[in-house]
Amino acid sequence: MFAAPADQVSLPVPRSVVIRAHAVSYLYGVSAATIEGGAEPIREGDFVKCAGDFTLKWQIEVQAPGDYEIRMNCAAPATPGGRTLVITAGEDRIEVALGVTHGYFGNPELNYERVVLPSFLHLSAKPASLMLAMKSPDANAKLSFRSLELVPASARMALASEEARAVAARAQPAWLSQAGYGVMFHWTSKSVSSDGAHKPYAQAVQDFDVPAFAEMVKSMGAAYVIFTVGHAEPYCPAPIKAWEKYHPGKTTSRDLVMEIADQLAVRGVKLLCYFPTHIVAKTGHVGEEEFMRINREILQEFGERYGPKVAGYWFDGWYQSLETYPKVAFEEFYRVCKAGDANRIIAINSWFYPVVTPWQDYWAGEVGEPVTLPKGRIFNYGPARGLPYHALLTMEPYWVQESAVVPPPRFTPAALSEYIRACHAAGGCVTINLGIFQNGSIGSDALQVMREVRRLIRR
Repeated sequence: MFAAPADQVSLPVPRSVVIRAHAVSYLYGVSAATIEGGAEPIREGDFVKCAGDFTLKWQIEVQAPGDYEIRMNCAAPATPGGRTLVITAGEDRIEVALGVTHGYFGNPELNYERVVLPSFLHLSAKPASLMLAMKSPDANAKLSFRSLELVPASARMALASEEARAVAARAQPAWLSQAGYGVMFHWTSKSVSSDGAHKPYAQAVQDFDVPAFAEMVKSMGAAYVIFTVGHAEPYCPAPIKAWEKYHPGKTTSRDLVMEIADQLAVRGVKLLCYFPTHIVAKTGHVGEEEFMRINREILQEFGERYGPKVAGYWFDGWYQSLETYPKVAFEEFYRVCKAGDANRIIAINSWFYPVVTPWQDYWAGEVGEPVTLPKGRIFNYGPARGLPYHALLTMEPYWVQESAVVPPPRFTPAALSEYIRACHAAGGCVTINLGIFQNGSIGSDALQVMREVRRLIRR
C-alpha cells in the first residue's frame, strides 16, 4: 500500500510553528523541517509512515515559556521490544515508552488514538527546534504518525472546561439511537446516468424525480437519508444566496433539498445533508477569517431556510481544514449549525484520525466496512472517544457513481442485517452509502439487498 520508507526527506519549505500561549498547537509530521531514518511522508492522507528508528524535527517559536502537555496523534501496532520516544526542545528532554494504540479497525496501522504522554516538556521563549525520535529494538517496528499536540499547562483547565461545555451542549435526539440504519447518497456533479451519459449539473437537478427517489428510500426501510450538498466541486442543488455569492453559477433555481425533505417527511424519513467544508469554504485558498465567514453565512442561511426539515449535517474535510486553520472557533461553528433548529445534529469528519473537536453530536464514522463495535452508545477509547456511535459503510467500493457499471454489492442482506442489529443493540446506528445515478435510481442488486434488509430488520 505504501512505498518503502526513505532514509531522509527534506520538505521544500520548512517553516516555524508558533506555539500558542493559551491554545493547542499542532506539529504535523508532513510539515516537519526534516524527516530522517525509517520515515516517509504520505501526502495522500497527510501522515508519516514509519518503520524502525526515525527522527522528525520542527522549528518552533514559543509565545509563552513554560510547561507543555504533549499529546501524540498516532497509530502504534504491537511490536516486539516496544518503542521509546524521545522528545527534545532546547535543554529539556523527555523519554517515554509508547504502548499500543487501540481503535476499531482490523488493520492496526489504522487504529489512531490521541495518546497523552505522562511527562511535561518545558519550552523556552527563544526560537528553537523540537525533535521527536523513536527507537526500538525491532528494526521493523511500525508507527503511523499524524501530529504532536502541545497544550500549555496553564490552559489545560480552560480547555477541559470547554470540552465539558461542548458535551453538555450536544443534541441527544431519541430518533438517532432508535434509527437502526439509514442510507447516504453522493449525488454530485460527477454522477452519471445509468447509460453512462453525463448531464450538466443544473439539468440533472431539474430532471431529478423526487417522488420516485423518496419511494425507493421508503422501500429500503431507511430511517434517514444523508444527501450531498456539494462534493469535489462546490455545486448546490438549491437557490442559496450565500452559496451563490462565494461560488457564482454553482446553485440552481430548483430547490431540490426542500423537495427531497418534504417528500421524505411524508414517508416518515428524516433528511441530513453532507457538506464538504474544505471545498465549500475554500480551504487553502482564503485566510482564516474568510474561511469562517463563508461557513457562517452559508450555514446560517441554509439552517434558517430549512429549519427542522434538515435534521442533521455530516461535514467532510475537517482534518485538512484544521491543519490549515488551527485557530478555528469550533464553538461558533457549532452554534451556527443550529440555526433554524437547535436539535439539529452534526458530525465533523476527521477520517480515522482522532476527532478534531468535541463540538459535535455524533461520530462521522467513515469506516467503509464493518468494524469493532463499542460496548455502549458512547465510545470510551479510540479515535471517536467520547462520541455516540455511528458507522458509515459503502455498498460499492467507491462513494460516487461515475460509471454506468455497478459492481456486485459488498454485503449480503444477512451479514448487513446482523451488523445493524449489533450496532443498534449498543445504541448506535449504521449508514450505508449507495451509488446513485443522476435520475435518483440505484443499482438493482443493491436495491434488492436493502429491501431484504428492511424485511429482516423492520419486520
